[in-house]
Amino acid sequence: MLQYLDQDYAQSLESELQERLHQRADFLCKHVVIAGEKFKGYYLRTLVNLPVTLSILNQIVMDKNNDLKWDALHSMEVDASGSLNALFDYVLKGKLILFGQEGFFAIIEPEGAELSRAVMSPNSENPLQSAFDAFTEDLDTNIGLIQKKMISDQLVIETRSVGNRALKKIAMVYLKGTTLPEVIESVKKKLDENAHLELSTVRDLTRILGHPKLTLIPTYISSELPEETVQNLLNGKVVILMDQFSFAFAFPAIVSDLWSTTLDVQYPLLFQVFLRAIRGASLLLSVTLPGLYVVLNSVNPELLRIQLAITVAKSREGVPYPSLIEALLVLLLLEMIIEATIRLPKNIGPTITMIGGILLGQAIVQAKLVSNLLIIILVASAISNFALTSYMNAVGVRLYKYVVLVVSSIFGIWGLEAALVWVILYFASLTTCAVPYLSWSVKGRMADE
Repeated sequence: MLQYLDQDYAQSLESELQERLHQRADFLCKHVVIAGEKFKGYYLRTLVNLPVTLSILNQIVMDKNNDLKWDALHSMEVDASGSLNALFDYVLKGKLILFGQEGFFAIIEPEGAELSRAVMSPNSENPLQSAFDAFTEDLDTNIGLIQKKMISDQLVIETRSVGNRALKKIAMVYLKGTTLPEVIESVKKKLDENAHLELSTVRDLTRILGHPKLTLIPTYISSELPEETVQNLLNGKVVILMDQFSFAFAFPAIVSDLWSTTLDVQYPLLFQVFLRAIRGASLLLSVTLPGLYVVLNSVNPELLRIQLAITVAKSREGVPYPSLIEALLVLLLLEMIIEATIRLPKNIGPTITMIGGILLGQAIVQAKLVSNLLIIILVASAISNFALTSYMNAVGVRLYKYVVLVVSSIFGIWGLEAALVWVILYFASLTTCAVPYLSWSVKGRMADE
């Protein structure tokens, strides 16, 4: 139903609204007619489909006998105050502001312009034995995908806006009775305290939640799969969805997330244990192989049997610099190949980088710049790195690999062991959303997955 304002106040609101938004090229003021009544409509044409909205409004306010039913308009109205700042915010959010005669005005939820893509298959993840739908950039669509896969009265969805200069709508989703109250309270408290901070990137989100700026491992799990997000909810995590972002972020991450995925529950138990054991071994090999090569080659060769030590020494025959420089050179080349594969177009990227890697590796070995054994070791380390559950986890392991390499080259086998002990102590010191990182389950007991 239409609201009433003082006529002079309504006119001043109209003039101030036009003055405030006159620099927006898509801001329009149009005279519209709804059921024979004249209104001025203020809206952003890039966000509002005006012809369709007017057609719907006319159908709502006219009954079968062509009598006016203005009370029926309440189904499309938004409750709001008649202040300038409130109207300004609603225009930016894609609402239609109607001013009528004698100070009548209404804020309408219009038919939006088609700005979002349809639900499609995932681009960055490869689900096995799972649904192939993926999140889109539209927040309401993403919430609908979760609700469609989890029909439960325990599912709680809270929406809010954060930011000061540019508002960003987010949704906080959790499963009541499954997620620990202290986890929910921790996330809510940080969102309330830092609601004034700007939110445009994932780093901004972690800053709002009070997570450390410098960390070797991610404090969240990102996914574009609704199926995986539902499993994260069942495991007691809090999921945050950002408007215009096609990923869901589950908080907090724990150590088992390095080698286990929520979609492992689709496999028989024996297969699940086997796959997770492979990922755990891959984590260890990815971190230790480069450092172990330097240790056994340059610092502590006495740890090898004499025959193997001679074979390793022969593989480096003719290489003009220490094994540390040799390993760093090849690791740098591998990093460039990995990044080139990600950045190049999908139709040519893998082919170019594979051929380039083969040719480059063959040439660098024949030129006696590195040994054959090092190529095998570092390629095995790179493959092990990407056997982990997510790209973000793999990046953290790639970074720490260099720390292990340098420490091992200085202190030998003791340095390698000290680096592994240090990273365990570092994990033990992390607490995210009131949950220690070395927990086996966010729910406070062994996970069901």
